Amino acid sequence: MSVELPETLILAEQMTQTLLDKKVKSYEIRDSEKLQRVGFMNTDLKDYDRLVGCKIKSITHRGNVIWIKMNKKMNLVLCPDYGARILYHKNEESLPKKHHLKIEFSDGTYFTIRQTGMGGIHSATDTEVKDLYVIKRDFSDTPSPIGEHDFTFERFSKLLDVKGQNIKAAIVGKAAVVVGLSNAAFQEIIYKARIHPKRNTATLSDDEKHDVFDAMKHILNARICSGGKNIWVDLYGDPGRHTPVMGPNMKDKNCPQCRAAIEKIAHGGGQVYFCPHCQRISNYHTK
Repeated sequence: MSVELPETLILAEQMTQTLLDKKVKSYEIRDSEKLQRVGFMNTDLKDYDRLVGCKIKSITHRGNVIWIKMNKKMNLVLCPDYGARILYHKNEESLPKKHHLKIEFSDGTYFTIRQTGMGGIHSATDTEVKDLYVIKRDFSDTPSPIGEHDFTFERFSKLLDVKGQNIKAAIVGKAAVVVGLSNAAFQEIIYKARIHPKRNTATLSDDEKHDVFDAMKHILNARICSGGKNIWVDLYGDPGRHTPVMGPNMKDKNCPQCRAAIEKIAHGGGQVYFCPHCQRISNYHTK
């Protein structure tokens, strides 16, 4: 299950409340070989030795990335992206059986991370952190749809016009006009905006662009207020309460608005569920 901007924000805020000023006593890494091969963890595991003795000074987030800044010019960068369990533990008895990185703090509490999909767990100095791909990707000029006052409809509309691409590519992926979203948020946003998944942004009217913008704000804020998606757990192991209005959970179901049977197509590197009636492609061409 992808961890998108709402869940990343929730995790970062919980970590700020819980982990600040904690000192790293020790760490343990397990089952790291596959992650190392694809660049999701440091190639040299001794890089994590540099975290021992460091105190957590601040925690920031943007897009799908959580940036844990420590003293001694060290950083731990987490990118849950396509799935991770990031958990805080008050004692050793509550530790999970599996983890990729376990950190023990000097006060006897613990912090564990286990990637369940593509993502990243990186130890980096202040100099090294600037070269991490995920930092360059998410701490960039690409706007965040939540938490930034300069993300206006006018800016969003202009970015859509400049790109002129499929609506999914505009919301998800390397060419997206926003950071932090993946296929799960995309399906909800275009359903609420009544946009077919194969529409090109060049064919969108101003009203339709406004519908997408408003739907994006509504869906993301609803997920944040509900503590994240209902198939995700937060830092303390508590599940979110947000049930997606569109996505895999709608398989073999009918649209709650018009009662049409929900359809599924392979599109943009994943499966997209949509309502063929509410999200008609009409007479527009696809690209």
